[in-house]
Amino acid sequence: MVNLLFNPLHWGYNGTVTQHIGEKGTIKLQKKDGSEAQLHELISEEVTGLSDGSKFQLSPLIFTGILQTMYLAGGDFSKKFNVFYGRELFEMSDHGIASIDWVRNDWKKLYELDPATGTYNKEKLAEDGKKTHPEGWPRLHPRTRYMDDEEKESVLNDTSKPLIIVMHGLAGGSHEPIIRSLTEQLSNISNEKFKVAVLNTRGCARTKVVSPKLFYAFATEDLREFVQREHKRDPKRKIYAVGFSFGATMLANFLGEEGEKCLLSGAALVCNPWDLTNSAHKMREDFWSSRLFAKSITQFLVRTLEVNMNQIEWKGGEKPAEISPEHYSNYSFTRENLKKAKQFTDPSQFDDIFTAKAVGFEDSWSYYRVGSSINRLPTINVPTLVINSKDDPVIGDKCIPVKEAEENPHVLLIETDLGGHLAYLEKNHDSWATKQVAQYFDALESLVK
Repeated sequence: MVNLLFNPLHWGYNGTVTQHIGEKGTIKLQKKDGSEAQLHELISEEVTGLSDGSKFQLSPLIFTGILQTMYLAGGDFSKKFNVFYGRELFEMSDHGIASIDWVRNDWKKLYELDPATGTYNKEKLAEDGKKTHPEGWPRLHPRTRYMDDEEKESVLNDTSKPLIIVMHGLAGGSHEPIIRSLTEQLSNISNEKFKVAVLNTRGCARTKVVSPKLFYAFATEDLREFVQREHKRDPKRKIYAVGFSFGATMLANFLGEEGEKCLLSGAALVCNPWDLTNSAHKMREDFWSSRLFAKSITQFLVRTLEVNMNQIEWKGGEKPAEISPEHYSNYSFTRENLKKAKQFTDPSQFDDIFTAKAVGFEDSWSYYRVGSSINRLPTINVPTLVINSKDDPVIGDKCIPVKEAEENPHVLLIETDLGGHLAYLEKNHDSWATKQVAQYFDALESLVK
């Protein structure tokens, strides 16, 4: 029987917020004025849209979680969220490369952005981009170019502002509307109060893969190395992070792994598929999710693999004796398997043959059970805001970790009845959720020691 909560006939646009707080409350935060406040008290007072029982209104024309999710994926946001990024290539200790897209508000003037129309001087941006673009690398998304050495040093050496790191969703990047919505919100707070950087995972956002390794739930090392680098530049500087969807899974796993030694001062997790097994079952078995989302997500993964196959392909030889999350292997990344994958219609099929094998699991379900970030939620040890929607058609309501969140005082779970997957689109097609996240980080930085 089709779950009516996710049926297109289940509709509405007036949403309600529910806070989940355990019997002991949430962690006490030391405020700059000498007083104390529990995490949920601070959020309720300073981010009133997230107070328990508060209401919000989404677009009446996008009136189901399915429609919200589909519009976010396919709608025209070309005139909105006109964020400029300066790209840095960050080489990891294993010689893999991720890209860091730093928000450059100063480029709005440089490239003559018209906020009303979204137009800018594309010719000048292209001309400047040619001077810095690495040979043989893919062209970048609009309003993005590589920084030259002087620009990069200017960004990296300025540690006077707190840093917020943004983690995108599965095979996404800084160019996605929801990411641009948040980076625009964050970079406009109090005259650029924060430095904002999007960590594009390997192979994403037109980042060329140079080593035979892609992203997976355990892939926390790139974030760890970036955080450590930035902390080393200025140990007194505060660093925060926010993750969306699969990026939230990676960030939550990182937070749980780091525990008490975590260098972050706060975090936010939006639409995290906490239980990958439940999420995969929903994608495979739910009438609407399987028909509307599963195949497109799967083929997006296949396309990411195909584009980078020359670098990822297994060159032959004996299968490594030890394969685990710590000992990644690309032995299953063959042309033959890629050919099979082009017929896949479900993400678990892709993970069966590629992701699970690469990190030492027999199949996708074994990988999901161990890789799910709900396993590491108990050891999260920094103030963490969690937002999940019950009408999320991609991960489902069974993924929402109510009991586990209530048992960890460092975590405040905000559950909404509407919003879809990542969307929360209002009448003007901006995101209600990104506004709340931006206010949350503003409150943490302004009020908490």
